Amino acid sequence: MTDVTGLRSRMVTANGLRMHVTEIGAGEPVLLLHGFPQSSREWAPVMAGLADRARLIAPDLRGAGETEAPPSGYDARTVLHDVIALLDELGIERVDLVGHDWGALVGFDLCLGHPDRVRRYVAIAVPAPYFDMTPALLAGMGKAMPHLWFQWAIATPVLGPRLLSRGRQRLARWLLRGFERRPMDSADVEAYVAALRDPARARAASKLYRGLILPAFMKIMRGGYRGRVLNTPTLVLFGADDALLPKDAMAVRPEDAPHTTVEFVPGGAHFLVDDNPDEVTRRVAGFLLD
Repeated sequence: MTDVTGLRSRMVTANGLRMHVTEIGAGEPVLLLHGFPQSSREWAPVMAGLADRARLIAPDLRGAGETEAPPSGYDARTVLHDVIALLDELGIERVDLVGHDWGALVGFDLCLGHPDRVRRYVAIAVPAPYFDMTPALLAGMGKAMPHLWFQWAIATPVLGPRLLSRGRQRLARWLLRGFERRPMDSADVEAYVAALRDPARARAASKLYRGLILPAFMKIMRGGYRGRVLNTPTLVLFGADDALLPKDAMAVRPEDAPHTTVEFVPGGAHFLVDDNPDEVTRRVAGFLLD
């Protein structure tokens, strides 16, 4: 983990949930939403790089990191309310937003459902929620599916939590090692897998896949976001080596998202912040702060 001098840590109650929040810097607020199986720790290099330019806020989302892992609430509506309630508790009316992986799914829902709360948005490793089911996309999805078996395994009650938490935690370690361009920091890997040894957090992860992640992708596939225009200025970043879907499938139609740009970052795959933190920080700063 990047050493972040001056990082502040506290607990905040939002939507009835005790959330762990890390902060650094002052000025315009930037909210950072992590992915799975990570936590706010993911954002350490970005926070270190931008601490002199903005107020960086990185919460552990429901069930992750040091935030509570209650037995319910792992659906899109509840998690979105967690984030909105956190902004309210922090006294923030509008925010610049960055999201990775399932945090990016939550970010798109925030932009679409509450556009008055978001100035600009950077989504990492998740496309804007509009797919045209072209032959190229269908072929790409066919190639990707064998690599995504773990999603259904994690979502399966009893089996998913056991796979994540028991023994050598090979599934959790594979997730962190199998979708990156360069080896993730060993201390970070150990921190993420250690959190999943907690049975409540392992169950939370399974419920998250069952209640939010898989339903969100199914909604995208069946065109559930069509007709809802993404007006928030948005930058979508993909690792150039994140090859689960063809690049042309990531293009966005102007009628769906008129202010959205898609960029591919060299030297990175799905865990783009870990693979190429300097370039991610540079592009986030260029879009949000310059």
